[in-house]
Amino acid sequence: MGWALFLVCGVVLSPAMVEWQRAIEETGKITVVLLRLPANSQTTALSLPPETPRREMLAAYTDQSGFVSQYRGAQAMTVNTIGEAGRVSFVLINPLLAGSGAAEEAVIAHEFGHIWLKAKRYPAPAYTGGEAACLSVHSLDAVQHILIREEMERRQVRWKEPWFLGLDAALRQMDGEPGAATGVSRCQTLGQVATWVDVALGAGDWPRRGAFLAAMRRRFPAMVPAAEEITEHLRKVEVADLARHRAALEFVFGRMKRLALSVP
Repeated sequence: MGWALFLVCGVVLSPAMVEWQRAIEETGKITVVLLRLPANSQTTALSLPPETPRREMLAAYTDQSGFVSQYRGAQAMTVNTIGEAGRVSFVLINPLLAGSGAAEEAVIAHEFGHIWLKAKRYPAPAYTGGEAACLSVHSLDAVQHILIREEMERRQVRWKEPWFLGLDAALRQMDGEPGAATGVSRCQTLGQVATWVDVALGAGDWPRRGAFLAAMRRRFPAMVPAAEEITEHLRKVEVADLARHRAALEFVFGRMKRLALSVP
């Protein structure tokens, strides 16, 4: 079997990203399929183009209502499968949220990072689908984003500027909303925890980091204790070590689960 990156819908990658995908495929013996699938808040089903490689493997996921619900609010998601054709990782890009140009490539780099860690045999929570899907996704993000940021820096991928621009926009929105938010769902709460951890650990050179965390504390107070506990735990862990990585995932998964169960 050969491993090659399928570029669907005209997605073009920079040389640094092309080299990364080659390393992913060779290291993990994984075929990577890159696909743009737009989805907004009204989307209830994802329509896969007929020419999608390994289409039937992906449809088993995109036909799930829980998956579609998660994807509607995401810039991108990766689906990892294994079958007769071998290992296939589908990188689904939501252009309505991912943007274009450097912003889109930064989003793809994030997804490459997760596949890269999978290729290197780092553990990950099983994707269960349904309402519990976001628990697996956000637990994984909180831990693996640490290593992904390091790898993107090492490979000289331009990821900080698009991320900081997105954080600036989110901060402006929070600044325009007084008091604490109401009606926040379990999945939204877990996503806010993952965002807090990302900013606390990874945005040290962003001048507005303190203002952003203060705004999150005001808008989403219920998630703050869990977010701070997870942040401090991960700050002390060498997550590049496989055994410690697994233990960190178990800790974060358990703490997020407790938080989710406390949300009405």
